[in-house]
Amino acid sequence: MKTASLLIVMLIAGTLTANFGLQKVKATISPAASDPLAFTIVGDVEGWNATVAGCTSGTPNCNPTITQFRGVTFSVLAKWGDCCTHDFAIYTKGTLPAGVDMTSPCFTTNTNGCLVRTPSITPTSSWGINFNATVPKDDFTGVGGYEYYCEFHPLSMHGKFTVYKNPDPVKAGTVNIVDVATVAFSFGATPTSPNWNAAADLNNDGKVDILDVAFDAFYFGQPI
Repeated sequence: MKTASLLIVMLIAGTLTANFGLQKVKATISPAASDPLAFTIVGDVEGWNATVAGCTSGTPNCNPTITQFRGVTFSVLAKWGDCCTHDFAIYTKGTLPAGVDMTSPCFTTNTNGCLVRTPSITPTSSWGINFNATVPKDDFTGVGGYEYYCEFHPLSMHGKFTVYKNPDPVKAGTVNIVDVATVAFSFGATPTSPNWNAAADLNNDGKVDILDVAFDAFYFGQPI
């Protein structure tokens, strides 16, 4: 009975996932990245991963919005793709292009500015970085995030990370039925509920609802 109930929840979650437009990270031009923890992004003055001039930011082929998870280290390989020198830098959420400064120090505990950057990317050099997302806090203000930039071209080469809580709350290394069950057990809960589990509130909005179950089910079977 419990297994059947979970399967029904997952089917509902899959439908809602499609309707709400949740998607795995797509950070490469071709093929789309299937692994959210290791991906390649290509520098072009028109925009990261740009394939046409005047591209629209937030799409897979222009400054893609990248989904990551709190407490999980991911790897970015930044490659050169056009005429110009680039770097890849991660900044705190809300940093505007005017606040990007390649001469400022980067450190992961920074609360306003650069967190990490690569050396310059040229035709003969690609650089990778590892980064562990520490947001969102358990403050029920929604998902966390970061900005990513080329500091040489911050106006056109600017994308965003959206950071959810870890969809593998039991930390088994893969999103499995136990993770989905853990989230489903807290379904309908708020911080004052006896079955409240902050780790199950994947989008950090102060309640465990079908969107949390949908998000978890969407990553079912995914190594984390």
